[in-house]
Amino acid sequence: MTGLINFTLILINIMVVTIMWQKAGVPFNGAYTAVVLSSLVGTLVAAYYRLAVAVAPGIVINSYLCYDLVICQGFTWQEAMAVPMVAGLLVLLLRHRNCCQKILEALPPYLGAIIPASMGIFLIYNGLIMGRLVIGDPFHVTGMGSLYDPLVIITLVSFLAVMLFLSHHKEKGMAVGLLVAVAMALINGLVTLPEYLFSVPEGFTDTAFQLNFSGIFELICSVAVVFLILVFDGLAVAGAMKENEGRLLAANGLGSLVGGLLAGGAMSVAEVSAACGSGNRNPAKSAGVTAILLFLLLFCGPMMMELKDYPVIFAASVIGAGCSLLLDLKFLPINDNISVLAGVFTLMLVPLWGSLTAGIGFGLLLYGLLKLVNRCFKR
Repeated sequence: MTGLINFTLILINIMVVTIMWQKAGVPFNGAYTAVVLSSLVGTLVAAYYRLAVAVAPGIVINSYLCYDLVICQGFTWQEAMAVPMVAGLLVLLLRHRNCCQKILEALPPYLGAIIPASMGIFLIYNGLIMGRLVIGDPFHVTGMGSLYDPLVIITLVSFLAVMLFLSHHKEKGMAVGLLVAVAMALINGLVTLPEYLFSVPEGFTDTAFQLNFSGIFELICSVAVVFLILVFDGLAVAGAMKENEGRLLAANGLGSLVGGLLAGGAMSVAEVSAACGSGNRNPAKSAGVTAILLFLLLFCGPMMMELKDYPVIFAASVIGAGCSLLLDLKFLPINDNISVLAGVFTLMLVPLWGSLTAGIGFGLLLYGLLKLVNRCFKR
């Protein structure tokens, strides 16, 4: 049952992230096969380490890679795939030398709360655009979508379903939103069932091992951001499950390394699966069941193909993923005004600039500058 529940919880991640990479230019069949196969390999690693969790593509990290690096900044998807691959390799190397904890201790204290919050706001903004609730406006930067648009109505109804479930059953909110949106799309005739439901996995040779390292020096800040997210996620899940941090970091690092190589994007242990995995009596068996279901999912490409032209179906789930990050936000330390200022400007600039790297980088520069000025005044 734990393996089945974990598979159900990460299914939304697989569907949303596949659509994201398809919008970023990855051939759909190759993206689907790569995402599922990368999740399968990562979950097998979790089974090896006796962790009753599922490894899945992170909606948050892959949204950053797709929308920020590829769509906004103009990098190719082959160059963007090098980021999770290098970040995963760094996690594995530094984990063996026990350096991850030292790096976190050297960072400003506000960063641990600001990175998830910034990514949450970034996701919410992108979800509103996917659902056509936020559109371009000739007189302002953005405007509100038309309520006469049936796609907007689908977004609003599925968004309300997500919000209702997030307030009571956080782990089920995104899945419920997706089911509501799919049902409404079927009723309105936007989506029809395919002629055949199953097929042999295709497109793997078009995406696997297609990385391009020509822009890796320009993406070094992005590598640092993804590295920190993988480490923060690993430590957070380890704390929730009372597991050894090294095992979770190994699963995150190896999952992202394989995800970058196969063009499946960044992989990490799904936070929602930690609730089922905590205290499990037979963790290897639970992860094994999830892996078997992921293997069967490789043959379900036709059903995903039908949904790929309607990103509005996934809009509420993306918004829900952003809101779930904000639900976990702990307020910035009020006794440190410099951290508050740097954090607030980061939260404001990430959606306005459309770049997580630029927003966090500006916040770090502002934090360092204010600290330097403050020391000068004290002297």
